[in-house]
Amino acid sequence: MWLWSAVLPLCWALALALRVLAWQIDLFGNGVYHRTVDASVQRWWRRRSLGLPVQRVWLIGPAGDVQENYQGLMSGTSLPKPSKLREASQVRLCCPLSLNKNALRGPALARYLARMTLELPELKERWPTLRGVAWMGDEGSQTAFTTALGKGGVVLPEVRLSLGDLTDLDALIDAFYHDCRDKDDWVLCAGVMSVESAEGTVLPGEAGFLWLVSWQGRQVLHRGEYLNETHQTAIGLCTQMQRYAGIDSAPPACLAMDKESQEAFVEGGWSAGEHQLARHWGLLAHIAPFIGMSLALLQAGKAGQPCGWLSQDGNKRLAIGVAVPHGNE
Repeated sequence: MWLWSAVLPLCWALALALRVLAWQIDLFGNGVYHRTVDASVQRWWRRRSLGLPVQRVWLIGPAGDVQENYQGLMSGTSLPKPSKLREASQVRLCCPLSLNKNALRGPALARYLARMTLELPELKERWPTLRGVAWMGDEGSQTAFTTALGKGGVVLPEVRLSLGDLTDLDALIDAFYHDCRDKDDWVLCAGVMSVESAEGTVLPGEAGFLWLVSWQGRQVLHRGEYLNETHQTAIGLCTQMQRYAGIDSAPPACLAMDKESQEAFVEGGWSAGEHQLARHWGLLAHIAPFIGMSLALLQAGKAGQPCGWLSQDGNKRLAIGVAVPHGNE
């Protein structure tokens, strides 16, 4: 009996020690798990917060090719007059630089954009260090653009990237950081689109843009996102955009390319106010977000403050993003 009374406390002590050991192992495992998850989340935010350094932006549209017309979120630019093209079914907001009939306007705008590109003094000495071309638009317009550059004596690299939507913009940002390692490396981003018809009161429009993307970028274009109302709210998505840009509240300036996107993000504090630009551009379909990005980049560079952009795309997806002055990340 005395032996049992001596052994029993030892058994209880051993059981307690094993339980404490199991608890410590479990606690350690939970700590490792949470640290791993936290590190993974931080890596995700760092990657998603990467932006595209854009050195220069040029635009063409119904306001022509005078770049001053696109400064200040176009607040001082007169509204364009609609025009009727041959064989067109309705009036539209046309770029006054091309007189081609309806079916040929896309390639004609691309050739004009290429000629403008060849004349830019910022690019004349930089062609040898061009690492790739990212294009927004159809294949015919892209061929017209690259062919015109080739006739101007430019030898383009073989690397081609598509800029059809925000997923392609993500891929472009990742590719730039992966492939453009030298300080002189740069990427040419461009696109044109001419919309033939539109429903409702908004007129069809057309536009083109050109970005010089390099490590000397004067402003940074952050990744954009689509509003998925099934899984998120406008408030949550606006907060996510602000975290990308490293700002605590809505950007001080914001533009919207259409009424629908202007209204969709108001509850998140992103208000375009008088900078709803549908009457300046008309319906631009898939190129609309990229024109919004271009205008936001111009505003961020000029004002030295973040500028948000809001837009529908050709599939009526609501998109949001922000551009910031370089160094504001």
